[in-house]
Amino acid sequence: MKGLALIALSAVILACGQARILQQEQDLSWELPMPVPLNDQIEGRAAGCSIKIRGSELKNPQPLLIKPGTSDFFGYSDTGFVDVEKDKTIEFHCTSSLASPLSGRSVTAKCVEGTTFRIGDKDHDVSAFKCTSWPAFVGKKSGASCNGGTTLIRVGFELDGGRFAKQYEVCFNEDEEVTRYVYHTLEPGNNYYATGVDRITFGAGGFFAGKNVDKLYTQVTQKETIDKELGMDSNRYFDSAKNVFLARGHMGAKADFVYAPEQRATFLFINAAPQWQTFNAGNWARVEDGVRAWVSKEKKHVECYTGVWGVTTLPNKDGRQTGLYLAHDNNGNGLIPVPKIYFRVVIEPSTRRGIVLVGVNNPHLSLEEIKRDYVLCEDVSDKINWISWKKTDILAGYSYACEVPEFRKRVDHLPQFSVSGLLV
Repeated sequence: MKGLALIALSAVILACGQARILQQEQDLSWELPMPVPLNDQIEGRAAGCSIKIRGSELKNPQPLLIKPGTSDFFGYSDTGFVDVEKDKTIEFHCTSSLASPLSGRSVTAKCVEGTTFRIGDKDHDVSAFKCTSWPAFVGKKSGASCNGGTTLIRVGFELDGGRFAKQYEVCFNEDEEVTRYVYHTLEPGNNYYATGVDRITFGAGGFFAGKNVDKLYTQVTQKETIDKELGMDSNRYFDSAKNVFLARGHMGAKADFVYAPEQRATFLFINAAPQWQTFNAGNWARVEDGVRAWVSKEKKHVECYTGVWGVTTLPNKDGRQTGLYLAHDNNGNGLIPVPKIYFRVVIEPSTRRGIVLVGVNNPHLSLEEIKRDYVLCEDVSDKINWISWKKTDILAGYSYACEVPEFRKRVDHLPQFSVSGLLV
């Protein structure tokens, strides 16, 4: 019977892995639920207190879970539990206010047992710790520059006491209004991210010189813009029924972050670039899923630099390849470019091994054009087996992998870091 049960479970997992829910235009990203682990993979709850991140124990709007007296998010186990030892404390923090029966912006609570925490002489279930509104996230200039960008931005949450809980970093070029890369980390527990977190409208976050960036991404406006750039009706390049249009493509993916407030904080335009939706929902989604699942299965802790390079082109009315942008400045210079490629550099700090996963962001190319203009280095993707991509599917985004030093020869806006070999 156990063998039959495992076969049935495998079939369910395979079906889930192939499923996709298409979103409305303003909701173009997606997430795939983590397959249920087998019993011997499930980590037991701690003897003290344990909060399951994927579930209904934390109530919306959820607070930030902070290590008391620090600006760090409280850690989680490899299978998605926040474990607090008995009589140890955790800080529940809101940027607005805690909801009744609690008050104030934050409270430090002591673990009693299970999901019960004590404040003073009164016990509360974890479900009582919620905010009056979702924690507000911000993008703050760090004061430092970055390769290929004009400023390094820290995205996170402003806490009381002058603390700042950093979630990810963005290398942004304010002159061209393009993000070169986004830096964040992944660990085994990231594949047990909170589910059911609403997608919100992307925000400019004080960048993009006051533009209505959301409007620039709408299908109507993006087509009008590309019509002008190509000097003709560009209708042949769009098919909304088949997801052939430009989406708001996350770099740091929503599902790359475990806590619900963190997932909401990915909805900044500095964390996105124009991405053809067939690619966004195709091979790029498989890259994101594959990295998270591999990190979880292999118990890895990795650093990710996810970014874009180049400006993709389409032939104009005269047949001349013309760069695509969502906006232009007063001198006609392109802003918010549609990138040639998306990439994710994955580095394992403990061994300094790395790999670059690359996807072509143009479903209108021929294989000859891709190999001539979009393949930047020797393809080593046959050495990895943990991404279920369709590498040569141009509509889904022709994809390949590179060794980091070879990739750097063409893409020079990555920060400096050492690499000792290929991470496979």
